[in-house]
Amino acid sequence: MIYSTLRSISWWLPIGLLAWCSHNMAATVASTAFYYGSPLPVASLATYDRVVVEADNVVNLEALRSGGAKVFAYLSVGEAEGWRESSRNLPSELFRGSNSQWQSRVADLTQPGWKQYLLENRMARLWDKGYRGFFLDTLDSYQLGTPTPQMQHLQAQALIDIILSMHKRFPGLELIFNRGFEILPDVGKLAVGLVAESLFQSWNPITQSYGPVSESDREWLLTRLNEARDRYGLPVTVIDYVAPDRAPLAEETARRIAALGFYPWVATPSLDVVYSWRQE
Repeated sequence: MIYSTLRSISWWLPIGLLAWCSHNMAATVASTAFYYGSPLPVASLATYDRVVVEADNVVNLEALRSGGAKVFAYLSVGEAEGWRESSRNLPSELFRGSNSQWQSRVADLTQPGWKQYLLENRMARLWDKGYRGFFLDTLDSYQLGTPTPQMQHLQAQALIDIILSMHKRFPGLELIFNRGFEILPDVGKLAVGLVAESLFQSWNPITQSYGPVSESDREWLLTRLNEARDRYGLPVTVIDYVAPDRAPLAEETARRIAALGFYPWVATPSLDVVYSWRQE
């Protein structure tokens, strides 16, 4: 799950790392930047193949596209963020509970009103502004507080229906998934990429601390990332979280991710960092 807290910092890492990553990754992996802060560093972001943004913070979409980047708007599919104005007055029957880690409400994906909100409120408005790509977050949230396998199956089927409806409603739409491994057999062909967080280094929103990922969690995630790439043909981007005062660890983490054939994006959990590359 990825959210922004809107603050700006920058990291300096060696320019050689950028070249090393490009050389060691499959050609199908697009360079993907994530930036949810404001104002946007347009000149830096426009050099990437893909840029994922919080659309409410984008003033000039065309300027961001000027360097050829495809721009993807953030969309929370399984939860309503507490800070987003458009979701504050949604009726309670659209939700099954809450996610205390992120102060958000977990959606009941089987509710027609939730699907209507996503497609006609959030997506249609952004489509009219010129967005043709969306980054689908919280795809796994339906698993929270779902007491029986039958109920979980119903939620998963509703999620699949929502994604299919997105493509029907918006022809030419491009989607990047954040995880969503369980639904890839049904809708993986509709995605142009997959993202996962915390392969080597993570952020704990409860303790507000950084730390390494356990070997068991890393192996579980790595198995699914390899399957997403090898079975479903999806280019994979991995986002890991490292404190801004630990540049050597950030560099090491990026190298490890790239060595596995994934595109690395190492940042802070607020995702308002763009690497500045320079020769040491």
